[in-house]
Amino acid sequence: MFVLETERLIIRDAGADDLRGFFDYMSREDYWRHVPVELATFDSVKAMIQRAVLDQSQDPRARYFLAVVEKQSNKLVGEAILHVSSARWRQGEIGWGVSQDHTGNGLATEIGFAMMRFAFGHLGLHRIYAQCRVENAASRRIMAKLGMQQEAVLRENVLARGEWWSSVQYAILSTNWPG
Repeated sequence: MFVLETERLIIRDAGADDLRGFFDYMSREDYWRHVPVELATFDSVKAMIQRAVLDQSQDPRARYFLAVVEKQSNKLVGEAILHVSSARWRQGEIGWGVSQDHTGNGLATEIGFAMMRFAFGHLGLHRIYAQCRVENAASRRIMAKLGMQQEAVLRENVLARGEWWSSVQYAILSTNWPG
């Protein structure tokens, strides 16, 4: 089982036991407002976790959908994502989500740093990028805190719930990573 540990968090493979925790926060409007997915249903979250479990058996593994658990309460408080988009070019994309009840405490930044340490260190990636909706000021601040630099605004690149969204992309290179 995949596990990363930070000062306040345990970041581990998602499993069937996490279904209720993921559904509880992914079905809230404050979560999906900036995420280009259909509104979460119990069945859609269950299918997402089933895909994550299948990804865990891949060798080499290229997709990580992880549960983020607060050490102090042992409660699921978010998610961490890493997709190796190109093994050949040593590139990957990271992402995070934190339950609204736990935002504003630096947990997303802590998740981002943990994923970058794993991606640069263990996986030997050279370039890591992240994207968010242009209007998502909180994620943009987190990417900047992680040392990522804005590279581009991708105009109307995502069709979400019947609307075209524009995304902003940030990235960092292993040569710029202080960790």
